[in-house]
Amino acid sequence: MMRTIQVSTDVFAAIWAARKDGEPTEDAILRRKFNVISSPETERDLHVTVGFHDARYGVKLEPGFEIFRTYLGKEYRARAIQGFWHWNGMGYPSLNELSNAIGAKKENAWGAWYYLDNGKKRPVSDLRDPSKIIHRNG
Repeated sequence: MMRTIQVSTDVFAAIWAARKDGEPTEDAILRRKFNVISSPETERDLHVTVGFHDARYGVKLEPGFEIFRTYLGKEYRARAIQGFWHWNGMGYPSLNELSNAIGAKKENAWGAWYYLDNGKKRPVSDLRDPSKIIHRNG
């Protein structure tokens, strides 16, 4: 039986920063850290993982989806894991917060970050459902 716990964003990010290859969930990370042995029932119940989901724009990405950008001559890369953009050992719940973390000022973060689509560089904004984008006049 699964239980839900609430943790702050920084604790959540710390858990994911401790992740090792092959650990797809928080439960797997904490089981290793606390030496808890998994049962077959527990393993069956824990295969739900997400990458990143933004319902406002109809964007749903697989775990590990990578985005990148160059800012002030430096390249940055982040991955979608459990609903956050992970960069530098921290998780950020939005592209704007991720951009702020690298020092970028107010911007359209959807247009500033990119991903590779069959080897072609495309802005993350291309992933949004066009019918859900609000266009402002001016």
